[in-house]
Amino acid sequence: MRPSFALRITSILALGIALTFLNPSRAKAVDQTLDFEGFADQAVLTTQYSGINFAGATVLKQGVSLNAAFPPHSVTNVIYNPSGPMSLVFASAISNFSGYVTYNSGMTIQAFDAMNVLLATATGAYSSNYIGSGNPSNEFLSVAAANITKVVLTGGSGNNFVLDDVTFTGSLNDGAVPEGGLTLAMLGLTFAGIVGFRRKFSI
Repeated sequence: MRPSFALRITSILALGIALTFLNPSRAKAVDQTLDFEGFADQAVLTTQYSGINFAGATVLKQGVSLNAAFPPHSVTNVIYNPSGPMSLVFASAISNFSGYVTYNSGMTIQAFDAMNVLLATATGAYSSNYIGSGNPSNEFLSVAAANITKVVLTGGSGNNFVLDDVTFTGSLNDGAVPEGGLTLAMLGLTFAGIVGFRRKFSI
């Protein structure tokens, strides 16, 4: 006995909904932290972290090259700006970025989208906060906005700040189709299947 047209339609719709909401390739936003441990002193960061391209960032290790006036927020490693600003470019958009900064010449964090439009800015509370400045080191700064793809940290002309324990909210699956686009695509395929079956079984 062949299944009825209504049963076929119900089955196709159920399959489409299951694929839409249970598909494992959907991007999931999660908090991720970079503490810069495990790198050698003076290592230049570029693409060592998957999905992030660093520019103007070099690792310093406590007890080796790191000046004692710029202590790490945790463990031993930080990154600093040897010359000019430091930037991080993300392969997939993030929604917030934060870190702990110690500096000797003011501090600004700017967030941009893929079109280089400024989305958000955070400014340090002090003109300096290294040990001996009279202000607490490792100030927490954060920026938040939808679709951040680049973050630029500026403090003086170079060798002016250290950054530690960066946290950002991004995607576990850098190559995933955005959730809204995937949902629409799956539902579209479902209804296309329904139309095809209706044509096939129409009288």
